[in-house]
Amino acid sequence: MDKFAKFTQNVSTSWTPFANKVGSSFTQYKQMATESLGSAQVTELPRDYIELEARYEAVRRTVQSLVRQSTQYSASQASFDVQAQLATLTTRMGKQTRDAGPQEVLTEQHEMGRTALTAAEPIGLEAPLGAALFKFGSIETKVGDLRRTHNTHIQRSFISPLQDMLDTSVGLAQNARKHVQAMRLTLDARKAALQGANAGQVDGVRREVEHAEDAFVEAVSEGMRVMRAVVESPVLVACVGEIVKAQKVFYKEAAELLAELEPEIEEIKVTQDALYRHDNPM
Repeated sequence: MDKFAKFTQNVSTSWTPFANKVGSSFTQYKQMATESLGSAQVTELPRDYIELEARYEAVRRTVQSLVRQSTQYSASQASFDVQAQLATLTTRMGKQTRDAGPQEVLTEQHEMGRTALTAAEPIGLEAPLGAALFKFGSIETKVGDLRRTHNTHIQRSFISPLQDMLDTSVGLAQNARKHVQAMRLTLDARKAALQGANAGQVDGVRREVEHAEDAFVEAVSEGMRVMRAVVESPVLVACVGEIVKAQKVFYKEAAELLAELEPEIEEIKVTQDALYRHDNPM
């Protein structure tokens, strides 16, 4: 009997927290159902909380959208030995070049460069078209390298910090908002119970209402604290600054490379036009 009594005592002790949690959840769900029928009074949230929540929600959605839209900077494609192909072609033109290992193609510029370089050899590097494709493919490969550096910078200084923000401070704020809602439902359920309590229950239920009010106020205060931390965080502004810097460097250096290429292509075009007119007289 002593062993059985001890066993039932242990079961009761371990069951109580779970039972309390289930009971609390049931109370909240019951109150939610009552409110959905329009037959319950609902405690209003403070105006300051509502206004802050709207600002927080705007920031949260912005961060989510920016992370989702910037996935293009972290997507990698197949690998291709661009440098090896450049080495082969430049050697055939009588130029010296150092050996280079395979590089991973991460950008559309690398793909464009690969297409041009692949076509240049069979067409012939001595032909205007072959020479133009070779020069274009070489520059596009360099632009691709710049783009890869640009993408890596954005991944490290823009996407990662914003994702960390979603996982930490925004995650805490989301949990705090849920807790506010839960405490509000509990408070309104206790208020409803007080209205239907008989004379012998009033004092006990009133104490429960007071405890629920204290818990609700505490939850609102904490919710505002963590949401304000998200709204006032310097992380988003800093990340926007990083992507601006990365794009400025990329477009500036890419423009310089393309500016050097443009007159060379124009010169080849003049040669190609002259050859075409010679071979195809009117």
